[in-house]
Amino acid sequence: MRTVDDIQRLRAWSYSRQKLGEPARTLAQALDAVVAVYATHPTAPLALWARASSFTPARYRRFDRDRKGVRLPAMRRTVFLVSRKSAPRVFSAVRASPAHALRPLKVAKLSPKQYEAHAKKILRAAKKPLSRKELEEVVGIKGTELGPVLRALRYEGRLLTLAGDSLMMSPHQFVAASAWLEEGLDIGDADGALVWLAGEYLKGYGPARVADFAWWTGVTKTAAQKAFEPHDTVDIGDGLLLPSTDERAFGQLKPLRGAITLLPKWDSYTMGLAPDGRQRFVHPDVQKRVYTPIGTGLPGDGNPVVLIDGEVVATWTFSVKEGADVQPFDKLGAKAIKSVDAKLSEIASLLSS
Repeated sequence: MRTVDDIQRLRAWSYSRQKLGEPARTLAQALDAVVAVYATHPTAPLALWARASSFTPARYRRFDRDRKGVRLPAMRRTVFLVSRKSAPRVFSAVRASPAHALRPLKVAKLSPKQYEAHAKKILRAAKKPLSRKELEEVVGIKGTELGPVLRALRYEGRLLTLAGDSLMMSPHQFVAASAWLEEGLDIGDADGALVWLAGEYLKGYGPARVADFAWWTGVTKTAAQKAFEPHDTVDIGDGLLLPSTDERAFGQLKPLRGAITLLPKWDSYTMGLAPDGRQRFVHPDVQKRVYTPIGTGLPGDGNPVVLIDGEVVATWTFSVKEGADVQPFDKLGAKAIKSVDAKLSEIASLLSS
């Protein structure tokens, strides 16, 4: 069982490595610190807002348009926003199997021949970003019939998603991967890519267990173990592995004092560790208030949270119609309430931009 000091050190380390203590100078640096963020809005923009001192809605929108970021199926086959330079290795490390990639076609009752005919039309037209409605016209099928085709093409790495202009929720656009990324997505070395991904994970999410990496990626524990083995790590207890180069700095770390942070739903900090490994940032007694029950969506969707000194003390919600609402686990002090209200006002301004 870990002591209070152990937990506080883990908390301070993760908080720093996740760029929550000293925000990154650019969106790309913030994104690289956590490898990827869920691509949905408002999660993606708010996750980067919490980590980058340079965040503005205009810079965020240019991130897609300038091809600095790529939205593709990654960990657990969920669509993530990943930096362009990392995208091929992330995709190759956790790409869907051919059988899984084509599974959506069974729902639509499409034969391989029909799928390829639709795919040819879509990829020929999507050399520039197109809306779903525009693709419906190109292919000649609409609504739920088109969805499985688009999902299969994304799983295969042949089609990419681009965000709409709204930082809340807006229709996506789609573009052929070959037209958007000349370098392609498949590096041809899935095992090597997974080893690389394990190293990046340990930098941003460690100290972490093999089980945490397996949970985050969706790979088997056996594959996760093999991906960890090439890395020079130290076990600080309970199977928590830390890059050996970080051992000295980790031992000298001081607890956080006075840090207040708001994170969105599905944030990297709350979604980066397995359910039994989250004690560093959420007390087990309130974990059920921070995550939706397993089986209702992703495996325990992380709700929007308020952190004080890296620990979850409240959840929050925001909508254009209803505004913001905070649900604290215990009474918050006047100073904390003032800081939370200011951050919620900033979020409201960002999401209405």
